[in-house]
Amino acid sequence: MTRPPLFRLLLSLAVLLGLLHEARAELPNLPTPRQQTGRPPIDLWAPTRPPMPAASKAGPSTVIYPAQRLPLKFSHARHLQRGTGCVECHEQATVSVSSRDNLLPKEAACARCHAIDHDQPGKRTDGPPAACGACHRGLPANIAELPAPGPALEAQIERSELPAPHLKFNHRQHTEAQIQCDRCHGDLRQIDLATRAQLPRMALCLGCHSDGLRRGESAGRRAPTARCPACHIQQGDGTLETRLPSGVLVPSGELRGDDHSLAFSRQHRQVALSEPSYCANCHTQPWCQRCHNGVVKPLDIHGGDYISRHGQDARRNQPDCGSCHRQQTFCLACHERLGVVSHSTLPGSPSPSGFQPASARRFHPEGWASSFGGAASNQHAQEAQRNIRSCTSCHREETCLGCHSTLSDSRVPGGANPHPADWVSSGRCRSLASRNSRVCLKCHRDGAAALSCN
Repeated sequence: MTRPPLFRLLLSLAVLLGLLHEARAELPNLPTPRQQTGRPPIDLWAPTRPPMPAASKAGPSTVIYPAQRLPLKFSHARHLQRGTGCVECHEQATVSVSSRDNLLPKEAACARCHAIDHDQPGKRTDGPPAACGACHRGLPANIAELPAPGPALEAQIERSELPAPHLKFNHRQHTEAQIQCDRCHGDLRQIDLATRAQLPRMALCLGCHSDGLRRGESAGRRAPTARCPACHIQQGDGTLETRLPSGVLVPSGELRGDDHSLAFSRQHRQVALSEPSYCANCHTQPWCQRCHNGVVKPLDIHGGDYISRHGQDARRNQPDCGSCHRQQTFCLACHERLGVVSHSTLPGSPSPSGFQPASARRFHPEGWASSFGGAASNQHAQEAQRNIRSCTSCHREETCLGCHSTLSDSRVPGGANPHPADWVSSGRCRSLASRNSRVCLKCHRDGAAALSCN
């Protein structure tokens, strides 16, 4: 028996939901802050299983995280395998409220396990190493070559450089929310010396700092705000600080698909229309108006040698061109310089072109204003009726009168009649003459029979 289409559709959906339920049951049940209500707090320093990756092949942004210098010999993996917790070395992480805080362990934290003695830089021990060269680079491997304790020894030890990231971050707030360390820094059980590679990327941050809808998260799990200044540094005018000492900050495209590639200047319209307040995180309205007011045009809007092919776009869609360019000034001025304009009707009848004064260049195709032959035969009539303002951007009234006038100086004997066949019978002739008879005298001599509208 043939099943109806609706029944087959419902059956397919039921099978799909069943598969999804089975797959969800196999996923690890990671605890959330809400699930912890009424239970003992979780161990922030114990790695989750499986850990959430914090690194990607692209690497962290060098603009957000400037290059570091860590001339140290250290293994996070060994310390974690021995049962050392993160807080035992990074004890300030639980109270830090600024990303500028240097959370590298001080010597006092290391001395709890390592019997460090400044008077014995090459000290040997049966337990954890205590020699300076065991952790610091720059010292000779041979203990006999070590300088005596003092300035000479200190000068050979390579110093760490840990520039502050250009971000706002509150470790204390995250630890109080029971967010485990490896949620942001990855599984350090597989890492020796943690570097910039173990710092969180924006894609990871957006797992919580999102609108709660794009990733299907509930309102209880999302961060308080998805605005950029929640993490990024703001200027006095409310926009983000994008020109940083380490480089220029540009969107990654992770949040709104706004990767500022070379083609984004032509593709930004949809992003700007969907959420203008998002663009306002970096751009003010005057910044947008630099392009959209048409006074200053970006050089990359048109491709190379565009002037030789701009005519096709201009004929296809003049309103697009008019959004930036003014026909009466920008277009006409260039056409006059190149002789692509009707100079005979200009005051003083100037030469066709300042560059090629001996000849004029053609803008319209052959037969544009002629009733005889050619693919473009008499097309100017349709264009003039559709949008006379486009014609007047290059032509004066005298251009039209050169053919349409019935006076003796008309190039067409008797004048080319621009009126439709029912001009007189429809009453339009009398209507125009009653409102302004002077316009009729542009083409007809006073006293002519045509002025009687009979």
